This record gives sequence, structure tokens and C-alpha cells, in this order.
Amino acid sequence: MTSKSRLRLAAACLAISLPAFNGLAQTAGRSPPNLKPPPVEAFFQPARLQDAALSPSGRWLAAQVVRPGERAVLVVSDLDDKEPAKVVAAFSKHDVQGVRWVNDDLLVFEVDDNLDRSREAIYKGAGLMSVQRDGEQLRLLIKREWKNGMFFAAQGTAPLEANHDLLAIGKAGSDELIVGERMYDNNRDFSALRPIKLDARTGQRSSLLDNAPADVKAWWFDHQGTPRAAMASKNGQYTLYWQDLVDKRWREIARFPWLDAPYWPAFVDGGGQLYVTQTDDGTGVSGIRLLDTATGRLAAQPMVSVPGFDSNFGAVIDRDTGQLLGLNLLTDGRTQVWLATAMKALQVKVDAALPGRINLLSCRPCDKPRRLLVRSYSDRQPGEYLLYDVGADRWQRLGVQRPAIDPGQMGRMDFHRIKARDGAELPLWVTLPPGGAAQPKPAVVLVHGGPWTRGAEWAWDAESQYLATRGYVVIQPEFRGSTGYGRAHYRAGWQQWGQAMQDDVTDALRFAVQKGWVDPQRVCIVGASYGGYATLMGLAKDPDQYRCGVAWVGVTDPRLMFSIHWSDIGRESKQHTMPQMIGDPVKDAERLKANAPVELAAKIKAPVMLVYGALDMRVPIEHGERMREVLRQAGNPPEWHVYGDEGHGWRRPENILDFWRRVDTFLSRHLKP
Repeated sequence: MTSKSRLRLAAACLAISLPAFNGLAQTAGRSPPNLKPPPVEAFFQPARLQDAALSPSGRWLAAQVVRPGERAVLVVSDLDDKEPAKVVAAFSKHDVQGVRWVNDDLLVFEVDDNLDRSREAIYKGAGLMSVQRDGEQLRLLIKREWKNGMFFAAQGTAPLEANHDLLAIGKAGSDELIVGERMYDNNRDFSALRPIKLDARTGQRSSLLDNAPADVKAWWFDHQGTPRAAMASKNGQYTLYWQDLVDKRWREIARFPWLDAPYWPAFVDGGGQLYVTQTDDGTGVSGIRLLDTATGRLAAQPMVSVPGFDSNFGAVIDRDTGQLLGLNLLTDGRTQVWLATAMKALQVKVDAALPGRINLLSCRPCDKPRRLLVRSYSDRQPGEYLLYDVGADRWQRLGVQRPAIDPGQMGRMDFHRIKARDGAELPLWVTLPPGGAAQPKPAVVLVHGGPWTRGAEWAWDAESQYLATRGYVVIQPEFRGSTGYGRAHYRAGWQQWGQAMQDDVTDALRFAVQKGWVDPQRVCIVGASYGGYATLMGLAKDPDQYRCGVAWVGVTDPRLMFSIHWSDIGRESKQHTMPQMIGDPVKDAERLKANAPVELAAKIKAPVMLVYGALDMRVPIEHGERMREVLRQAGNPPEWHVYGDEGHGWRRPENILDFWRRVDTFLSRHLKP
């Protein structure tokens, strides 16, 4: 019997073994040709099976499940028992999210409410709650509501205020959590993070350390929950500290500027060794190395190196022993590198059973795993969760995340590296519409926000697939300044807003045209935040290149990022990073003005759609209002829409659906033959 046939048999038996997931266990069938593309709801409504996690022993499974018209609930199933799975946490006005096991008997989770239309909703925290796996003893640990920026010390076992976040699960087998209290200065800027110990069952809290260094904003703990490394941050400078367990003193290891960190702490293993992700030093290779905490020197050879990509690593640590079992890393897609012999062999077996996909394994316990939880996905498959019983060599399909999506109707996504006009290497992603592009197709250039972030990875993506299924080639440039592709590529984008960064967007489009995929007369450009800025700059800088543009929550004047005092951009960022990365508002005033879309409205000839959130504190609506006015004055009034109950991006399901319907209509109107 083949692995694939075992999968099909397991899926057929699922209604008996895990009845609480009944209705989620179906896989989408192959669609007959020429069917209409899936509706907008299939792409942007919440996933039906959002997350799943094995308990430490591997006996119980927790999952976040959403049924049509309902909230996300927490379901727990005993995998050794045939009893129905049980809903252990469900709320009429909140969705469960971020579920984690504390031990085999206790879970913690956060909550959110995307249907809350109040003005305060977008500023609420995620909170934290605990519950036993049988649904008993539900307890609020951290509140969601902020009290006008004021926080009060919680007494005894009362819930902590909303300025607390879960940092780590404590010692294996205990009820301990480590939470961080965010401290703020007189300007209400984040100034320090103070870790405390919290009992997830009783709510009792206690001090974790009394001699913490000042200004620490990031902590790293060993498998016992002991703080070992701390990164302080102030006035544009990082300082790394290490705690010696003998005398409990914190010792400075290194200090370096914010924008020139040679490495960053990654994890502490069971032997008390600190591993760091080493920044690409110009060789084009990033890696993870051991840092000698006594001398401050890095090991000569990396444990793992990744040519052409940033060292984006996560560790798989045994909670009982602290042993390093494997690493999660991101190149063009996510992958796992296992050090544990048993897991190496199991990864090979799973990949053979589910070829052409990324298969991420979760093992409990990992030295001799009883079961594996597998999240399997691809560029066309949004994802599904499966269980593999190692001893019985048996599969169970728990469910697909988006049952309405048929992979056969999705486009194919590929990664490319090309040469930009100045010879620099330019990574980009191209998603072709279903059926490919034997003849040139209309295209949408989708520019990511940030801009100092990574835009895409090889995985199913709602935005690009929604556009691809409408018949468009989707081009996603990883313009210089994007992270994920090495230090040189990242730094090359500094002070290049509207200049080389914008040229990269154009060069990515030209590549797709030269390949014969794109009709150069039928192209629009779209993007949010910085992507909205690049959309408007593209329309102004290359007015004959695009038929239309959609900018949402977009920056229209970089100078406003420095001058609007009530935005959520911190004072230190405005003083120490933005002048270097964007430009000094005084010294570089002329360049900033020359590359501000609000100054270039007369050059924009194509139709424009502008969409903003009235409550946006990252890119306040003033950006959009000014742009709308200058476009009107230039004789090109934009299509304008404001979501009164949204901030920097859309949270509420009805707004998300409404927005993408508007985008679809706008693009269809302007990209028709």
C-alpha cells in the first residue's frame, strides 16, 4: 500500500477518530476546467483550521477551529482515546488564537475580536488566558484593555494589565510561564521589558530577577526558564549582556550600533551555550554560530550557513533536557534541519509521502516520537494538518485550512534572481495565473510594505493568488532594502526611497515582460504602506508604464513621518534610524521633497484608488487626504475610500472582503483589452 493510499484511508476514518473536526477533514477535489475562480471569501475569510499543537507527551492534540459564521474555538482531542474531541474554550465575542501547551494538563491562549467595531478595538492587546485540557478552570491571566496608557500593579492573583506579553513557557512539567512587562518613558515610548514568573493555573506572580540591566528590550531563556542573555537598547546603541549562573551577575559581552549589529542572539542550549545568527558580512553567506560568552568571540565555523539569504533561524529545543534537536530556517521557503537522528529519517519519510510540498514537523517527544504533527503546504495548497503515528505507520488527515480553495485552480509561484539596471542582484517572485502564460497576460505589480522586511516566500498567499486567479501575472519585487536576502541588499536600499528602490520595481516588471509573460500595455501597480508609496511613485516616475494604481494606507510624503507627533513611530527611531535609512529631514530636505508623491501629482496620468483607515497611527490619514487634494488639483481625482473603524491595515472580515472586491472591480475596469 502506498503512502498516498494510506492518506486516503485515514481521511475516510477521520469522522470516527476525531469527530470534533468533522467537516474539516475534506480535501478539495480537482476542478473541471474553465470553472469560475473561487470567490473573494475563499481567500480572505478566516482559515477553517487555523493551528494545531501536540501536548508535551504527544497524547493530546489542541486545535483552533473555525466553522462558518462562528468564532475560532479551542478544541482538544485525546489521541489515545476514541471519545469525541471536546471544545474547551469558546466565546461569543472573541476568537481563540496563539494556543500553546504549558504541560499535558494545561494550555494558554490569546484572544482577539475582529468584529469589534469600537474605536478602541484596534488598540487592545491580545490578553492571555489559561484552561485545563478538560475545559475546567478557565482563568484570565492578562487583560486585553489598555487604560488610557496607564498601568497599575496587579495584586495577588488578579489579572495583569495589558502591558504584559507571554515571553516563554517555563520549566517542563511545571505550570510556570514567563511574561514580560513593557515599561514606557515619559514620552510613552517603549523603554524596557521586565520579565516576571507567572503561575498559569493560579495567576500568582513572582520576581524572576532583581538585578536586571537597564533598558533591556529582549531576553533569551534556557530550557529551565532562567534568563541568560539580554539585549539593552538606547540612544541608537545595543548592549548584549550574559548572566553567569554561579554569581548571578550580568556581564557585558558586546555593544554595537542599532544599524550595524554583527549578530543577534538566537537561543541558549541545555549546556548553557549561546548561539547567534551572524549577519551576512559581505560574503553573501549568513549562518548560525556559537558565541563564546567569556571572550565575546564567534566560533570559526558556522553550525549552518545559508548562501544568498539572511540567517532567519528558529531552534527546536527539548524542553526536558535543553538539547538542540533541529533548526527551522527560511531560504526561498521554510525548511527544517534536524540534528536528531530519528527526526532526520522521519523528515525524509514524510517528504516522500507528501512530495512537492513544504512539510513542517512537530514532534512530542522528539527523541523517540510517538506521533508527528505535520503542516503540509505549497504555493498552491494553503495548508493541511496531518498526524502520523510512527509506531503504527498510520496517517490521519485532520483537515485542510481552506476547504474552498482547490489547488488545481491556483497559480504557480516561482523565485527568480535577476540583474537590476546597475548590475545589482534583484530577487523577485512571479506568480503566473492558472494554466500559465503561453501568451502575454495582464499583470499586477504587488509591492510589499515595510519597506525593511521580506515580501514573500514560497507558500500559498491570499493576495497574490486572488489576483492570479483573476487572470493576472503577479510580480512581487524584493527591491533593495528588503530583508531576507543578505546584508548588502538590505543596506543598498538606505536613502533610496523613490530612487534605486523604485528602479528595482520597474526592472522586475521589465524582466517579466522580456520573458513573454506580460503584456506591457496592460499593467497596474498596487501596494500598502511603503508599497502604497511605491505605487504612487511608480505612477509618477514611469507614467507610461502603468494603466492604474491602488495604494492603501500608503505613505505619500516621507517628511510627514518625522513631523506628525502623534503617530506610533517612536522618538528614538525618528532620531537614530530613520535619518540614516530614509534621510535627514533637514540635511536631505530637497531629496525627500523630490521623492514625495504629493509633490508629483501632476506627473500621474493613470487612474488611482486611495484607501485609508481613519484610525491609522502608523501612516495617518493626512497622507491620503493631501494626496487626494493634489490629484484633484491636477485634474485626476482618485477613487477614494476610508474605513472609519480601521487602522494601519484591515482587521474586520467585512472590510477585508469589501476592499478586495473594490480592487477586483478597479483592476478589471482598467486592465481590460
